Amino acid sequence: MKSILMSLGLLAVTSEAALADPCRDRFTELYLQLDQGVPTKAAVTTAFKGAPESKNDFLYLGQDHYMTVPTSPAGPWVLGYGNALYQSADEGKTWDKIREMETGQNADKARADKETNAETIRNAACSAEDLDGEPVEVVAADITVSQGMVTENRYTYWVRKSDNFIVKAVYDTKAPNFEMVTTQEIEKAPGLTLPAPE
Repeated sequence: MKSILMSLGLLAVTSEAALADPCRDRFTELYLQLDQGVPTKAAVTTAFKGAPESKNDFLYLGQDHYMTVPTSPAGPWVLGYGNALYQSADEGKTWDKIREMETGQNADKARADKETNAETIRNAACSAEDLDGEPVEVVAADITVSQGMVTENRYTYWVRKSDNFIVKAVYDTKAPNFEMVTTQEIEKAPGLTLPAPE
């Protein structure tokens, strides 16, 4: 009886080890980040299948202070500051409040939503390459996102090895009525300042 129990215990440990996936764990770690802990600037390109691509710059100081600047086509700037969302039609000279928002609650919900989605992570793949002359790790996986509508996605992160900073991310999304690819090219922005409407 003792040998049977020992065999079952060994089988359980072996099965658990077989299920462990360091690449999936690494992807999960990157996916669950709400930000990278430093001010950033991202050049974002969004391409819907069958439509012209659009581009914007996303400037980020923190969860309660960020700005989106459409660059192609041009459009109103959008600023999140404190617990309000603002819009500017004159390139940041003046701001109109669009609505109030609960920044802290939104961050908590985003975290909870990500934890729910993370349970669907699968088909993780990890590799290494050079990007712009710097060594990066490339971490990708499939994930189902269920907020708003259910979409099937392939997310890929390029992480600079020298400082563990995500320098590029590609989100390939398929929904029932559309397909799109969003590409972010990200850099640190240590001197970044953003408007602070009163």
